[in-house]
Amino acid sequence: MSLIEECYNNSLRIQKLEALIGRIPYHHPVWPDVMSDYKCRQAGQRGEKSLYFHLSMLSETKYQIYHGIRLQYRGFFFQMDFLIICTAFALVLETKNRSGQIKFNKNFNQSTCKKNGGEERIQNPVLQAKLQARKLRGWLEDHNIKIPVHYLFVNSNEKTLILSDPGNEQITRHICNSEVLLEKIDQLENYHKIEKLDAKELKKLKRLLLSKHTPENPDILKQFNLSPKDIPTGVKCPTCDFIPMDYHYGNWCCPKCKMKSKIAHIPAINDYFLLIKPSITNAELRAFLHIHSIRVAGKILASLKLPFTGTFRDRIYFSKK
Repeated sequence: MSLIEECYNNSLRIQKLEALIGRIPYHHPVWPDVMSDYKCRQAGQRGEKSLYFHLSMLSETKYQIYHGIRLQYRGFFFQMDFLIICTAFALVLETKNRSGQIKFNKNFNQSTCKKNGGEERIQNPVLQAKLQARKLRGWLEDHNIKIPVHYLFVNSNEKTLILSDPGNEQITRHICNSEVLLEKIDQLENYHKIEKLDAKELKKLKRLLLSKHTPENPDILKQFNLSPKDIPTGVKCPTCDFIPMDYHYGNWCCPKCKMKSKIAHIPAINDYFLLIKPSITNAELRAFLHIHSIRVAGKILASLKLPFTGTFRDRIYFSKK
């Protein structure tokens, strides 16, 4: 069994971004924003995954580790990159995989990132971690659990240079590079000698956290002010990306490169579930894939073995979770 509980759901957002990138044309006004968000989230995901190497060295019997757990507190959700819990304390990790130079200014607690000759203000990752820890502390208290909660900003990019103004120890003591993370955890372990939870309570907390975890299912179209009408329909050619392919006697045929496929509709239906909605009818399938036969559409839906409700005439099919 893995030491790290994988609660991470950013992959769903990335899948939706990939589906959107594959549908909207390069010249669409939102294209740069979509690509920028996609690249940023990919980099963040790589940075978080890189911590697995270091965290895997922690004792499996002593620590519980949650990746991307998302909880509700006072009507709003908050998600932690990593949450580490033992019988004596909890630790919230905010990870970043930014390249270039990150500087923490003492005045106003601002942070900036300098890259490729340019400099911009960014959200202070230490304050982000502090806020997440505060929410977690409140969430735990709401469930009658009292345990010290610490926080760290962990830089996962080994090429990033981190600078800070003199006298800014209140911020810098909550910063570390990924290779120093285990040392920081050891320091906390040496500081907290008194156990706040016994083994039974720790298992109970694990069950509570996992039961209260609510994965995010983002509306990617709403994020970029798009509607389903903005999404080009049709089956995309797996060879040249032309949309739409034509359906002839069981084959999808590309009018541009003449490529033929029997399964090219599967990614298109997946795009529909990711971008439009998680359910589809025979009529909606026909409209999205550009086919006219009710029988052919029914045969395609049956072949996918999707869960469904309703009788044949009013049947609704759902994406597999």
